[in-house]
Amino acid sequence: MMLFLDGIFFVLGVVLLLVFCYLFFLAAASFVPEKKNRRFGPKTNFVLLIPAHNEAELIGATLDSLERVDYPRELYEVVVLADNCTDATARIVRERNISCLERTEPDRPGKGFALGWAFPGLLERYNHDAFIVLDADTYMEPDFLQAINQYFCRGAKVVQGYSQARHPERSPMESLSFLGFALNRNLRYRGRSRLGWSANLMGTGMCFSRQVLEQLGWNTTTMVEDIEYGMFLHLHGVRVVFAPDAGINVELHAGVNQTGGQRARWDMGKFEVRNRYLPKLLKAGFAKRDIRYFDSAMELLLPPFSLFCIVVMACAGLFFLVDFRGINLNFYLWLAVVVSLILYTTLGLVTAGADAKVYRSLLYAPFFLLWRCWIILSESCRGNKKRQW
Repeated sequence: MMLFLDGIFFVLGVVLLLVFCYLFFLAAASFVPEKKNRRFGPKTNFVLLIPAHNEAELIGATLDSLERVDYPRELYEVVVLADNCTDATARIVRERNISCLERTEPDRPGKGFALGWAFPGLLERYNHDAFIVLDADTYMEPDFLQAINQYFCRGAKVVQGYSQARHPERSPMESLSFLGFALNRNLRYRGRSRLGWSANLMGTGMCFSRQVLEQLGWNTTTMVEDIEYGMFLHLHGVRVVFAPDAGINVELHAGVNQTGGQRARWDMGKFEVRNRYLPKLLKAGFAKRDIRYFDSAMELLLPPFSLFCIVVMACAGLFFLVDFRGINLNFYLWLAVVVSLILYTTLGLVTAGADAKVYRSLLYAPFFLLWRCWIILSESCRGNKKRQW
């Protein structure tokens, strides 16, 4: 029996250590200096599309942030998509003399369907070079468009901006969300960018060339339209370029119930995308002998970092409770796994320039992880597949 347990924990430890090797490889790549590129003046003209579902409280501040954009006003248009709204979102937008589309399709709720409804009309109405999707709770940095312009002038077809929590110091939950943002953006996505691989789409700050939308359209059906469309693009040979210098700040939901439901829907949506795209990515990787498809497959296999922490800590705890019998190979293996988790987390905080409040929020991490377990279990038991924003 003990030999069987030794074997199980050895295999688990090796698998988790290999995952950390992959993560540290991407992290190391993120430190590779970026080559100097020629700077372009304002050239690309954009349509800024803001899908909004009952965002009357936030849409005004988001539109205010666009007034501070350092880019020629004649080179961009702002369009708000009021999607199945029952509040004053559309009225607030029109009072500012900003174009507002309204969609009323309660049987097809969600941002993915909203974008699929809006893009054909926008492509016909506007002759612009690129289309940017911004959430209604997103605040654009003044130099965002100028930064995105550089990438399109260099030939990029799809660009993802750098999103981060707007107020990480406001609460422990937002601080820990800031950590998740930092680990993904600063280490994984930046690392992929340095390697010339495709980054992830993140829902807001997504920028698409006219050519991509005309040729491939938008036809997502899951609750994680950004992940789904990113995998769709990769299978069609379109690289998503990560733009760490194009900053946007996201206003995170403060309510625990609202945040919990949103995260649970994201988790469930990712399972759906995984089932649909993982076999296709693996097949393409073997057929084309291209490691980039395996990287995208790995992205689908990896859970959110908070859930990954739960898996690592639960497995390590079980090992030390039921199989620890002194200093042996398994002990060193699991020690390496735990140390890797600590080092990787610390690296993310350091690269993001986190302040003392964010570090102190790590004291709440056990409660945050328990909460994440609870929302996954509760949503799974309820079988809540109702599509929401």
